[in-house]
Amino acid sequence: MDFIRRNQWITPLLGVLFIFVMSLPFWMDSKMTSEQSFTELPAWGAQPAGSVHHAQNVRTGTTFMTWNENHTQKLIHQVKSEQAAALKAEQHKKKAAQIKANTATAKAKAMPTAVTASSSISDSTPTHLYFTRTKLLSQSNKSQATWTYALSDKEQLLLERIVMAEAEGEPYEGKVAVANVVLNRLRSANFPDTIKDVIYQRYQFSPVTNGRFERVTPNADSVKAVHAALEGQKEVPDNTYYFVSLSLATDFDIPNTRTKVEKIGHHTFYK
Repeated sequence: MDFIRRNQWITPLLGVLFIFVMSLPFWMDSKMTSEQSFTELPAWGAQPAGSVHHAQNVRTGTTFMTWNENHTQKLIHQVKSEQAAALKAEQHKKKAAQIKANTATAKAKAMPTAVTASSSISDSTPTHLYFTRTKLLSQSNKSQATWTYALSDKEQLLLERIVMAEAEGEPYEGKVAVANVVLNRLRSANFPDTIKDVIYQRYQFSPVTNGRFERVTPNADSVKAVHAALEGQKEVPDNTYYFVSLSLATDFDIPNTRTKVEKIGHHTFYK
């Protein structure tokens, strides 16, 4: 105590020291709180963590929605394109089937006409042809014949087909004339001895060469024209052995070397 009285400045110092010691815990607690708060503050210019996650979720959701919409539109377009292609193919198929059916119907309607005509005529078609050295005789003049040719049904059909193939679009007289040419060659010693060989002689009839002869079905006019020729009807003379369509011809050897007889339709006939 005597020391304190002699040194009175110590008393204020002890008071300050006492206050410092008592306030130290509060100061430490306040410092820790400040440091914690400072640590939890985001960096300058950075967004809070929650805000970052929220923004990312928003961007992700928007991107997904955009992709989903685009993908859906592509799928819709693809489906529509496939449906249109399928519809077009189906329509094309139906159209082709209809055309085929119409063609078959037309053939079915045409064939009975030719068959009926052939059947009705075949009963009166000559079974033999009568010739002299220079001409074909009618059936009523067969007694004048110097030789006879037996005519088969197959040869008659061949004759009908060559008339159809060569003269389908020609007038009736032109069809008879084509049959006359074949029969004139059959009679001539300069050509083959059968109707089949005359028709199939190389390079003589263009439909035989190009295959049309094998595809045609004789119509009523062709059948009738052949029957008339076999009976002796003649639209060209017996020495007529050639005919040419001058508008379609590529070889003019016949017109340049043979004598013209007459022109029927598009065909010009030569001897």
